[in-house]
Amino acid sequence: MKNTRIGFLTPPGLVASGLTTLIVLAFAVLRGGAMFSPGALNAQVNGNTIGGYASHAEFADQCSLCHVPLWDAAGMSGRCESCHTDIADHRSDPATLHGIIFQMTPDITCQTCHTDHRGPSAGMTEFDSRLFPHFMLGYSLAGHVALPNGSPFTCSDCHGSDITTFDLATCQACHEQLDATFTTVHVLSFGTDCLACHDGIDTFGSDFDHNRFLFDLTGQHIGAPCSTCHLNARTVADLQAAPTDCFSCHAEDDPHEGRFGTDCSACHSTDSWEPVSFDHSLAAFKLEGKHAQVECKSCHVNAVYRGTPMDCYTCHAQDDAHMGSFGTQCGNCHNPAGWLPAFFDHNLSSFPLTGAHVGLACAQCHSGGIYNGLSTDCYSCHAANDAHNGQYGANCAACHTTSGWKPAFFDHNLSGFPLTGAHAGLSCTQCHGGGVFNGLSNACAACHAEPAFHAGLFGLDCASCHSTNAWKPASFNGSHSFPLNHGGGTSCATCHPSGFTTYTCYGCHKHDPNEIQKKHLEKGINDFQNCVSCHPSGHEDDD
Repeated sequence: MKNTRIGFLTPPGLVASGLTTLIVLAFAVLRGGAMFSPGALNAQVNGNTIGGYASHAEFADQCSLCHVPLWDAAGMSGRCESCHTDIADHRSDPATLHGIIFQMTPDITCQTCHTDHRGPSAGMTEFDSRLFPHFMLGYSLAGHVALPNGSPFTCSDCHGSDITTFDLATCQACHEQLDATFTTVHVLSFGTDCLACHDGIDTFGSDFDHNRFLFDLTGQHIGAPCSTCHLNARTVADLQAAPTDCFSCHAEDDPHEGRFGTDCSACHSTDSWEPVSFDHSLAAFKLEGKHAQVECKSCHVNAVYRGTPMDCYTCHAQDDAHMGSFGTQCGNCHNPAGWLPAFFDHNLSSFPLTGAHVGLACAQCHSGGIYNGLSTDCYSCHAANDAHNGQYGANCAACHTTSGWKPAFFDHNLSGFPLTGAHAGLSCTQCHGGGVFNGLSNACAACHAEPAFHAGLFGLDCASCHSTNAWKPASFNGSHSFPLNHGGGTSCATCHPSGFTTYTCYGCHKHDPNEIQKKHLEKGINDFQNCVSCHPSGHEDDD
């Protein structure tokens, strides 16, 4: 078999390949890498120099100023920021355009938007505006997708040739083409700083829902132009600062000249100034009964509302059938439902009605329509009902109550003879026989005649020995010729067994009568029966 080899692997081929490589490398080094350039560098200048260079075109033969070896971790973006130090600062500042972009897409490189080698006059910035996070700059492009002719918006439509700037006049110029009348009126009302209120999604635009906020739009407020309430508003803060009370907007429409205060909604609604309604229950004078049906002008003459009197008599003096005899407080007897039926709270008077008095008709006491000056004592009305014919005086309440004539009672403790002990349970007739109450004696003997047992020895003062609890036990408190404690006797009968007119010592002192007689005769004492004549203290010589 014939031996074959690839031509460039032959010694002459390998030598030729090496020489070719060396020649290309030498040419690249000598030309500064220009042979690999896709085109001329940008030559635009803006009057500033960075690192001594006015444009990229000035270092066309120094590729290494921008291009880095594959092993350089900083990459080309690092080379860009080494010259454009302000952009390096923006990367960490979320308030700047580049800071927002790097925050949204951390892996993005400078070359994504800024490309070169496209000729000396080509633009240095080119990116897909559809992917640019415009809302991060405070303005969304959601409402600016297409131009009126249907073509898509481009950056230059709003930013011209410099996307880093924006002329507010652009908004006005564009929207005047859409609706010149509206735009002119809108600018006059809210100024030319469109971005002070608009954010691209109409947060405060035509789609604004006022009912989501503090002040709901109802009635005629719905169709009112914004500038009517938001006068001279130039910012969102101005819009939010608009007052929400009625009077701030409608003071000039107030025909009442402030007499009714500033709360218009107390009487009016947003539908219209008329018809007017007023909730009188919120006022100091609430409308009740027939007052609720009366026209306002009946009380508020000549449209005078404040200071209108609230007492009944000011309005109803001409209706007073009593001609002032009951005073001016109509509400004491009448209510707003009508003059009749009338009532009077007698508990507010000096004579409260209790018991059977409560159900009486007024005329039974106030005959002839006389109300003032009537006597409040019982007898002035009940003299004809006095079964006692006046013998107990005119104070009926001393024995009777307003509930009825019977049962009657008498507080004897208020009399000159308080009832105590067994007296308290007696019926009246036991002492007051024949219905005689006045003039009775308070002496015990008037009811309790002295028994014969006393033999008239103790007089008529029963209380000197007895109490009202019972006759017995009794205690003797009068004078006695003999010591009462003699011999420890426990009762009168010890010495007076047959009555108080006689006494005996023999019940205790047992002696032979013959012996006693003999001894007394020997001493010349003939009356040996009357022991106390010789033994007055009971302790004399018994011999």
